[in-house]
Amino acid sequence: MASDGPWWDKAQTLERADRLEEAEQLLRDQIPSLYCAIQIAELYRLRWIRLQPADPAKAAEARQKAANWARTYASWATSGGEGTALSLERDEFLTKLGSEPLD
Repeated sequence: MASDGPWWDKAQTLERADRLEEAEQLLRDQIPSLYCAIQIAELYRLRWIRLQPADPAKAAEARQKAANWARTYASWATSGGEGTALSLERDEFLTKLGSEPLD
């Protein structure tokens, strides 16, 4: 992930303040490519980890958004080779995220 620079710190600050749409937009603006989707997924993965102990409902929402953004990332491929590569990255991300929680 491209998680360095002041824009990443600002996105995390926005996320912690529950200003999620602004955080997503900042990442889309700073990463003007399909790669923004996997970076947004990472933002939500970190939110999921952070919120698990204190707010399980918000944590579950963050986990779902992380998975959704990872899937979106792979779906934005424009060729078969790119699709294969992005699908591999998606699968690695989802493995790191762990299995879907049972409700």
